[in-house]
Amino acid sequence: MKMIIAIVVAGLWTVSGVSTYAETIDNRVTVLTPGYVQPIDGRGFLPGAQTDGARKVASTISVVQGEDIVLIVDPGMTAPKVWDNILATLHSLNIALKDVTHVFISHHHPDHTTHLGLFPEATIVDFWASYRDDLWEDHSDNYELAPGIKVVRTPGHTDEDASLLVETTEGTYAFTHLWWGPELEPQEDPLAEDPDDLKKSRQLVLQESVWIVPGHGAVFKNPQHNAVDVTKKQRDTLVDAVQKASAAWGEAFNSGDAAECASAYEENAIMIAEPFGTFTGRNNIQSFWEKLISQGYTGVRYDSPTLEVINAKAAVITSKWEMNKAYGVITKELWILQEDGHAKLKIDAFEVLGKK
Repeated sequence: MKMIIAIVVAGLWTVSGVSTYAETIDNRVTVLTPGYVQPIDGRGFLPGAQTDGARKVASTISVVQGEDIVLIVDPGMTAPKVWDNILATLHSLNIALKDVTHVFISHHHPDHTTHLGLFPEATIVDFWASYRDDLWEDHSDNYELAPGIKVVRTPGHTDEDASLLVETTEGTYAFTHLWWGPELEPQEDPLAEDPDDLKKSRQLVLQESVWIVPGHGAVFKNPQHNAVDVTKKQRDTLVDAVQKASAAWGEAFNSGDAAECASAYEENAIMIAEPFGTFTGRNNIQSFWEKLISQGYTGVRYDSPTLEVINAKAAVITSKWEMNKAYGVITKELWILQEDGHAKLKIDAFEVLGKK
């Protein structure tokens, strides 16, 4: 949902603290399902606090695609049938289970490991080693699995905790259990084996990341990431390209042209449309817009949008939106400046909150 009536710049124009090296790497991150931890009325919440304790738990599960690597993060517990959706999304990304080369587990709690056996060809990687068949190979801290993808030790929640840092065009993602959910929650981990180590590990990840993918929640932007100014020329070039591309998308949607809508996306873009599902690739995204347009949806507009420059090539838009039959919120439009000077969507995440 792309038509910007006005752009409101959020604070200073900023650039992520990633290196120029990161901008040459096309690592791709897809969160397959955001996890959660939920109490159950009348049951003990903390594990082991009482013998009849119980809770609802689901792991945040993701896939990272990079140079000669397809990596699954924390393939653990989910609600019923969620794994059906995960497998469908992998299929839409042209990833078969046998194509997964690595599985990273952030720590050894079972809620993050229950589906390890789904990936028969994968090497398992944790905080201190990798495991394949009967071969156990130790590795050092800051272990690089592939260009721009490394494992760092981040003890605290458990002594065996590690975080996966993935450099992308839009900044570094940290897959970590240092926080359970969005907005750096919880502030105090009630299950931390070493609270002092936890604080040190959190500072490390906050210094290294732009995006944080917590153990049981949706991805969120690191509110403390170290940003540096982009040049005025870089800012103006990027913002102008995003404005033009966003306006063109809106004109295409409101005129009923789904093919032109889809042209605003990168070939392998990801669209997360709640509650409809995840759509990967330009063809699948076009089919979604065709169906919506055929049902009479039109007149899209944004309400108080914000645009934040992440680096010289990437910007994120968030906004409320509405159209003739529905309204909702855009949680993350990630626009990437292409080599030809045009901006295209790499990630489009939005939610329908209600119908009119």
